Amino acid sequence: MGPSLRSKLTLSYIVIVVIIVGMTSLIANMGIKTQFEKYAIQKQEKQTEEIIELIKIKYEQDKVLNPSYLEIIGMNALQNGLTIVVKDSKNNTVWSAYEHNNGLCQAMIINMAANMNRYSNQWNGEYQEKNYELTQGKTSIGTLTTGFVGPYYFNEEELIFIKALNSLFVVIGVSSLLVAVGAGIFMSDRISRPLNSVSIKALSLSQGKYKERLKEESNTKEIRILINTINELSEALEAKDNLRKQLTQDVAHELRTPLTSVQGHMEAMLDGIWDMSTDRLSSCYEEIIRIKKLIGSIEDLSGVENENLLLHKTEFDFTKLILRLLNNYANELLEKKIQVTYTNRENLVYADEDKMSQVFNNLLSNAIKYSKEGTQVSIEIKYAFDKVKISMKDTGIGIDEGDLPHIFERFYRADKSRNRSTGGVGIGLAITKTLIEAHNGSIEVKSKLGEGTEFIISLPRGV
Repeated sequence: MGPSLRSKLTLSYIVIVVIIVGMTSLIANMGIKTQFEKYAIQKQEKQTEEIIELIKIKYEQDKVLNPSYLEIIGMNALQNGLTIVVKDSKNNTVWSAYEHNNGLCQAMIINMAANMNRYSNQWNGEYQEKNYELTQGKTSIGTLTTGFVGPYYFNEEELIFIKALNSLFVVIGVSSLLVAVGAGIFMSDRISRPLNSVSIKALSLSQGKYKERLKEESNTKEIRILINTINELSEALEAKDNLRKQLTQDVAHELRTPLTSVQGHMEAMLDGIWDMSTDRLSSCYEEIIRIKKLIGSIEDLSGVENENLLLHKTEFDFTKLILRLLNNYANELLEKKIQVTYTNRENLVYADEDKMSQVFNNLLSNAIKYSKEGTQVSIEIKYAFDKVKISMKDTGIGIDEGDLPHIFERFYRADKSRNRSTGGVGIGLAITKTLIEAHNGSIEVKSKLGEGTEFIISLPRGV
């Protein structure tokens, strides 16, 4: 995949550069050709204007068209590729380049046409003549006829310059192509190498290999983001895989203990070692209830994570809800001598009362379960703009900093001891978070080990 991608990138880069260089050279060549054509026409027109002006100035001095002076002007024009014929006001020829040296004129025209045909096989010029009236004031003193290869022509020096310019474009094009090949290979390698590593890593993720991380570096922002995203995905999948394994261990442990107990009791009674008494049957029954509760907890989690979870929102007094829950835990609170403080006034909240009862039942249960004797639990509600913020803070054992990012994940337990006094498999807080988010709210936790834990719930205020 790597070499193929690198080859494609290199080829694409070269093609783009060739197209750009080719188009630039073509446009530049066409532009220069057009400008040279305009220059040649303007040069010829300017030369003709100078000839007319020189003839008029000499006529003003001599009051007559001087053939000797016209010969000087004519021979100079002939060297610049222009033949002239001057006639007086009576249409008599005063000086003619053809009469002076017809062979030179014909050779010059043929040579110029040949040069222009070598310059471009699409040049479609021919010998042309133009007539200009010579006047002194308002009086006509004669006519000037110019002959030239038109509509434009280039002399030897100009043709050499144009050819040199075209050669320069060729050199630039070839050099650009070579640079493009080198740069394309370099750039494609810089791009394809990390992308190839990403594709290999993605394949390994699909095969369940999560531990390795990408160490590739790139100067391209998007590729850096992609590499970081793949590494974050690896971490997330590894964490989920660990949770899945932990779930297997948790469920196996939770089921094994009561099943082993029930099996032992049943075998002892079937073998006649124990008498089948009400106490022993009650013990087996309690273990079966534990299994049922575990399965019920898993079903509860599946239920609240259903996208079609229905909420029946009403406005209710949050203080009354807290009082009801405290009454349910009265014995535990008295046994541990835990003091609970709360705002003893009407606090109206718009939410699903049953779901909120489940949420705070989970939080209060955890606060009591992980608090030592003589500690304190405080519950506070505040209204801020369009939000209702409810906090439950205890002075219990707290949560380790490394466990905080994971406590809302399914089946995650900060307490790894799994003793019977705490129980559970880490489903309660996952259910709590899901129910809060179903209300378009949020929940966060602050905790320090040995100092206590605070859960802060934010809910939309009003309908």
